[in-house]
Amino acid sequence: MRHAALLMASLLLASTALAGGKRATAQGPSEQFATAEAMRVIPKGATITDTHCKSIDVGASSRYQCTITYSP
Repeated sequence: MRHAALLMASLLLASTALAGGKRATAQGPSEQFATAEAMRVIPKGATITDTHCKSIDVGASSRYQCTITYSP
């Protein structure tokens, strides 16, 4: 039970941004926040070619995961 509570807290409070190849992915409490977090890891001068967000239900609230595709 304690591990489940820690997992829920980390999903609700922490944002995760990962950059790999020509995509950046981040999570956050809103689409705007998750998109902004993903944009932080995109190289300067890159062109955004696509943005996709999905809603993740966590308990009684939603969290968003956004992926930005870019070209250098």
